[in-house]
Amino acid sequence: MSIIAHTMEYTGGEMSSPSLTLRSYADRDYPSYSEAYNDCFAGMRRALGLVPVNCCDTRGVLLNKSENIFILEIDNHLAGSVAIYKNEIDDLFVAKSYQRKGYGKGLLRFAVACMQRMGVSPIILHVADWNRGAISLYTKNGFRIVKTETV
Repeated sequence: MSIIAHTMEYTGGEMSSPSLTLRSYADRDYPSYSEAYNDCFAGMRRALGLVPVNCCDTRGVLLNKSENIFILEIDNHLAGSVAIYKNEIDDLFVAKSYQRKGYGKGLLRFAVACMQRMGVSPIILHVADWNRGAISLYTKNGFRIVKTETV
C-alpha cells in the first residue's frame, strides 16, 4: 500500500508562546502517553493499512528522547504532547477526550515558538494526506506544503 505524505514548512511570522504550560516527558508518563498516542494514531494506521496499529515507542526509547518530548497536562491528566527534533515537529497529538478544545493549536504554537527562540530554521513537519484535519490545522497556523511524496 502506498501513502501520500506531505512535508510542510512554517512560513508564518514570529510565533508567541500560547498560555499552555508544558513540561518534559518523564518515565511516569509512559502508561498514559502510550495509551493516548496509540489511541490517536490507530485509526489512521488502520485506514492506511499500516502494521502494527499500535506503534508507540518503548518505555526506554521514549525515556532516551525525553528532553525532546513535551507533555501537556490538564487537571493532572495527560491531554497531549509534541516532540521537537532539531528542525522538525513530530508526534503532535491530543488525547481523544481533550480534542476540539484548541490544545492541538496550542501544542503546535508552543513548538514553533520554542524552535524560533532556539533560532531553528526551517521548521518542518510531516503529515499523511489522509490526516486532513491536521493539514488544515497546520495550514491555518502558517505552514505550507513544500513537498509531497508517495511512500
